[in-house]
Order: sequence, then structure tokens, then C-alpha cells
Amino acid sequence: MKTLEIEAETLEEVIDIVSKLPRDPAKVHERFHREVWTFVSDFDAALAKALVRCSPYTVPDNLATCIEKFHDLIKEEFTWDENKMCKVGLLNLTDTVFKILEKIPEIVQLNERKNGKEGMGFSSRYGGEPDPDNDFIDIMAVAQNITCDFAEREDAQAFLDIKN
Repeated sequence: MKTLEIEAETLEEVIDIVSKLPRDPAKVHERFHREVWTFVSDFDAALAKALVRCSPYTVPDNLATCIEKFHDLIKEEFTWDENKMCKVGLLNLTDTVFKILEKIPEIVQLNERKNGKEGMGFSSRYGGEPDPDNDFIDIMAVAQNITCDFAEREDAQAFLDIKN
């Protein structure tokens, strides 16, 4: 086991440092060691799905604006061919998407509680309906869900290819 010394004054600094460490490819599931072909609209759809899935509301605030800004940034991030497709590696996709999401103020705002409370909260299935204003959308979870969406799509395609 290796030991890592980190000099940081806050938990946020520690999280930032650790999130930038390279992942050990040997510890990542094999389904993420592949590349997939995609359209920019696939990214748009994956973002919409992830934001709605993680939101305490039926439709997150500024959903259309979030998708439009993400669309523009994704187009700049990857190299697209004449068919408007690109090949994307899944291994580092979460990190790439997370960095893009952090550049969009409307998405960063979704990462804050509407009631202004900070810190940890507690909810229980016995506590009744939770206040959605006391919840937020975890940006890293959105980035991870987008990557998983692409992996699941490839899994489904592989299954369909076996049937044919």
C-alpha cells in the first residue's frame, strides 16, 4: 500500500487534490476500457436524463439553458468528423464531463440548496416527504451518470448484435 501526503487546509482542497489523481486502470471495470462513437445530441440527452434523475424536482431549474451551454462546450471539447460524430473513451469521460459541468453557472447553481442551508443533512423513509428546497444535484453524480449512460448503451448494442 502506498501512502500519499496531502497538504491542504480544507476538506474542499483535499477533495480537489484527490479528484485530480489518476485512476488505476486495473481497478476500473472492463466495460469502461472502451471507446464509443457518439453524436453531440447523445451528450445532450444524457445530460438531460442525468439532471432530471438527480433533481428533487420534476424538471430542474434552467434545464434548457444547461443543455444549450453544455452542448456548446462539448462541441469544443471533442473532435467531430464530417458526420458530426466522435469517438469517446469512457475511462476518463467522467472527469472531462465534470470539468465541463463546472464551467456552467446554471449547473453549479443546481449544486446548491435553494433554502441556503449548508452542510450535511439527514433524511429517513420514516420522516415523511423531504423538502426539495433542502436538496441539491450532485455535479459529480451527473458526470458519472453520463458516463454510465454511454456504457449502458454500448452494453445494449452488444446484446443486440449477438441476437442478429
